[in-house]
Amino acid sequence: MPLIIGLFLIPVVLLIIKKSNMVTTTRKNKFLLNFFLFIISIAFIILCFVINMEPLKFEIHYSIEYMICRGEYIFYSGLIFLFSPFMWIVAIHYISLIYKKLKIRKKAILKGDEEYICYRGDLDKISPSLIMFSSIFDLDLKKTISSIILKLKLNGFIEEKEYGLKLTNKDDSTLLESEKMVLNIIKNGNFDKKLFQKKVEEECLKNKYIVKNRGGIFGSIFRIFLGCLIPTIVFAFSLYFDEYTLEYYHVYPEKNGDTYFYLRNFKDVEKLEKEVKDLNDYYSSPLIINGKETTSYNYSQIRANKIQYSIVRKALFLNALSACMIIVVIIFIFIGLYIIIEQIKYIKKGYRVTLKGKEMLNKAYALKNYLNNYSLIKERTEEELVLWEYYLIYAIILDVNVDIEDEIIEKYVKSIL
Repeated sequence: MPLIIGLFLIPVVLLIIKKSNMVTTTRKNKFLLNFFLFIISIAFIILCFVINMEPLKFEIHYSIEYMICRGEYIFYSGLIFLFSPFMWIVAIHYISLIYKKLKIRKKAILKGDEEYICYRGDLDKISPSLIMFSSIFDLDLKKTISSIILKLKLNGFIEEKEYGLKLTNKDDSTLLESEKMVLNIIKNGNFDKKLFQKKVEEECLKNKYIVKNRGGIFGSIFRIFLGCLIPTIVFAFSLYFDEYTLEYYHVYPEKNGDTYFYLRNFKDVEKLEKEVKDLNDYYSSPLIINGKETTSYNYSQIRANKIQYSIVRKALFLNALSACMIIVVIIFIFIGLYIIIEQIKYIKKGYRVTLKGKEMLNKAYALKNYLNNYSLIKERTEEELVLWEYYLIYAIILDVNVDIEDEIIEKYVKSIL
C-alpha cells in the first residue's frame, strides 16, 4: 500500500516541480510549492508509520516515546526515504535549487521562450556595467561604454544620425548615475574614468550584487577559520548535550512496553512531586515487608507518556532534540564548507558575489550562450538582426567571440575615449 501511494505521488510531484521551475511563477508561489513538496514527503513518512504495512513495515519493540527519544524515527524515516522513488525526485529537485542559487553557471542555457522573455525583461532593467563589474570586479571601459550606449540607443535615450550620436528628449531620471555619465559624454564630451568606475562599484554594492571582502586576505583567513570553528563547536556542543540529556533525563523502556524518564536533577524531582497527583504515574515495584506485600514508588522515575507534567514535557523535548542533533551538525558542516569555499575562491579579490548577484549573472550568461544560435549574422532576417543587436550587449560585456564585436566597440567609443 505505501509503495502504491508513493508511485501515485510521482506524477503529482513532477507537476509541482515543473510549475515551481517555471520562470513565470512568482517567488511567493515558488516558495509555497516547494514547501508543499516538503509537507508531502513528511506526510508520507508519517503515513508509513501509521499504517505500518509492507514493504515499509517496521517492528516496533517499545513505546512511541522511547522511539522519539532515541531517534529511531529518524532511522526509520531514512529507510522509508531510501525505498520511496518520489522522495528521490524531490531531493534531486531541492539539490538542484541549491546548486542554482550557489553556483555561477557560465554554461547556463535558455530552455524555452518563456525563460527567454523573462530574462530579457529582468536584464533590461540592469545596466551592462553592473553585469561586467559583478562578473570580473573590474571594468573594460571600451566594452562597458559601448554596451551602455547600445542599450541606451535601443531604449530610446540615444538616436543615431549620419553625423553621429544624438540625445533624445526621453526622461532620464530613472537611469543610474553611471548611465547618465555616459549620456553626458555624448552631450558635453566630458568623462571622468575614475569617477565612472567608482559609481559603478557603488551601484553594484547598493543593489547587493556584490559585497566587499572586508579585512583583505586576513579577513578571508579569519572567515575560513570561523567556517571550520563553528561546525566544530556545534559538534562539541551536541556531544555535551547528548551526555547531559542521558545523565539527567535518561529514558529507558520496560519489557511491558512502558517507558520511563529517570531524573537525576534533585530540583526536577522536587518540582515533579508538587505536580503528581497519582502515585501510579511513578515507577513502581512490588515489595514484601514482614511478609506483607506492598508497593514501592521511585519518585525520580516518571512515566514518559504523562505529558501533563512540565518535567516530562521538558525531558521529552530534550531527548527528541538530542536525537535530532546529528541533523543540525550536518547542516552546520555544509554551511561551514560553503563559507570556506567562497572565501578561498575570492581570497585575492576585494569582493564576493552575493546570491542575488549570482542569479543575475546566471541569467546574463544564459542570454550570452543564446547568442550562439545567432552566430551567422549575414544569414539572419531583419527581425533577427534587431534581436542580435539587443543581445550583442551581453556578448560584449561577457566576452563572446563574434565577428562584429570589435566593429561595434570602435563605432561607439572611437571618438569618445
